[in-house]
Amino acid sequence: ELFGDKLKGNNHIIACDINNEIKTLNYIPKENDNVSFVDVTSRDGRRTYIRGLLFIMSMAFNECYPEAFLSVNYQLTNAMYCEVDNLEVTKEMIENVNNKMKELVAKSLPIKKVEMTKEEAIKFYEKENSLRGILQLDNKEKEEVSLYFCEEYYNYFYGVMPISTGFIDKFEVVKYHDGFLLRYPSKYTPNVLEKYNETKKLLNTLDEYEDIYKTLKINTVYRLNKAISEGKAQDIISLSEALHEKK
Repeated sequence: ELFGDKLKGNNHIIACDINNEIKTLNYIPKENDNVSFVDVTSRDGRRTYIRGLLFIMSMAFNECYPEAFLSVNYQLTNAMYCEVDNLEVTKEMIENVNNKMKELVAKSLPIKKVEMTKEEAIKFYEKENSLRGILQLDNKEKEEVSLYFCEEYYNYFYGVMPISTGFIDKFEVVKYHDGFLLRYPSKYTPNVLEKYNETKKLLNTLDEYEDIYKTLKINTVYRLNKAISEGKAQDIISLSEALHEKK
């Protein structure tokens, strides 16, 4: 509402820059703040768009397949390659998730950030019987835990999120290998989804490294940080070097 006139006619603006710090569009600036807008063609705007898209995809899976254990693996040509660890990815699954995502976007549901103390978060996680955002509890430098909520769904994301699902209007979910691609526009053509250009060599290389990380049990940032905090850094380095030398 504060920037309503400036936002009219520009459907690419997704966040704002307050004194060189990215904030959500509902952030209330102070009198002397330096304010500029961030659109999806910029690095920070693009990250915000992808983050919002992943949130909506996760929310859609939670509604359609609440038992699904999702993993977001890596980027491939304006897309994120994702897998479902405990279910077979089928065409029917992808179609259901696609339709649910479109429904969530059409409703333009507000996405809200909620901050809790660690004590409040522990009680909340125990009540919900959930591991979402649990890595924040292990971070001794953080005094608070932050979660993003949309209706009854919540999840942890590091970084600024769009203020509603309506900002994520261009995407596609397609079955790909053993998982699926969550596609989004190029920063050069934010209004359209271009044809997907497959990069098989890159895919094979990323898959190979994903297998190595799983073997070393450090295939997520949380697991890597936990291993380091437990004094296993040198073991990880030695094993990693041994695997590379063998290759």
